[in-house]
Amino acid sequence: MGLVTLKEILKIHDGAVGAFSTYDQYSAQGIIEGAEEAGLPVILMIGSGPLNKPGNDYVGQIMVQLAKEASVPVCVFLDHSKDYKTCLKAIKLGFSAVMIDGSHLSLEENIAITNKVTEAAQALGVSVEAELGALAGIEDGEEVKQAKMTDPTHVEEFLGKTDVDGLAVSIGNAHGLYKGEPKLDFERLQTIAGISQDVPLILHGGTGLTLAQFAKGVELGIKKINIGTEVKKTYIEAFINTHEKNVSSYDMVEIPQACKKAVAKMVKENLEFFANGWRKLI
Repeated sequence: MGLVTLKEILKIHDGAVGAFSTYDQYSAQGIIEGAEEAGLPVILMIGSGPLNKPGNDYVGQIMVQLAKEASVPVCVFLDHSKDYKTCLKAIKLGFSAVMIDGSHLSLEENIAITNKVTEAAQALGVSVEAELGALAGIEDGEEVKQAKMTDPTHVEEFLGKTDVDGLAVSIGNAHGLYKGEPKLDFERLQTIAGISQDVPLILHGGTGLTLAQFAKGVELGIKKINIGTEVKKTYIEAFINTHEKNVSSYDMVEIPQACKKAVAKMVKENLEFFANGWRKLI
C-alpha cells in the first residue's frame, strides 16, 4: 500500500477520507496506527505553520517514511500553504499532495497562484488541493476573523481555469472549536457539488461537527474531512491524564505512547464513520 497521492486516495472508497493534523513523531504514528487498525486509507497532514518551524523538516521526513512503510494507503499532505515556496518545500520532502490556499486573494489571483503550484506539483506526480471561500477561526496560531462563504458562481470559473485534485469549500464550517452549534449551508454545498462534477470537495474544520452533519456532507459529495483540533485535544488530554497518575516520574517513555494510542483510537473511529458509518444516518 504505502504512499499515495490525494487523487488516488479519494477514489479508494465512496465515503470520505479523514485528514488528520500531525505535529510530531507520536501523532504521526498514532494516525497511521489508527488507519491500520481500521484497515482504511488515511491522509497524514501537517500545516504550513508547523512544517516551517525550525527543525520541523524532520517531522515531514518522518511522515513520508511512515507512509511508505504503512500497510494501508497514506497520503502525506501539506495543509493551508499560502505561498509557492512552502509547497515546493513539501514536494522536495516527498509529500504526495499540497494545498495552495489562495482564498484570501481575489479570484483572479487565486487562479494564478493555484496554476503556478499545480504546474510544479503535477510535473512530479503530486496532487494539489485549492480553496474557494475562507474559514473563520484559529488554526495552528493563524487567525482568520472573517468567514467568506464559497460563492457558487466562482466555482465554475475557478475549476474551468485550473486543474486541481480537490476543492475546499466554506459553507459555515470553521477552524478550531465552534462557539455554539455550527450551522452548515447544505443547500450551498449541493449547488457547488452540482457544478464541481468530478472534482472532489473538501470539508475543513471538522472538529465539533455532529455525526449527522458529517453524514449529510458526505452524502452531498464531501470526499475529504479535515480534523485538526481533535488531534491536539486528544493528544494533550492523554498527556495530562497519564502524567497526573504519577506526577513525580516525569515519564517521557510511557506518556508519548499513551498519547499515540489515544490518537489512534480517535482516528480509527472517525475513519470508520467517514467511510461507512455515515450511511446509517441517511
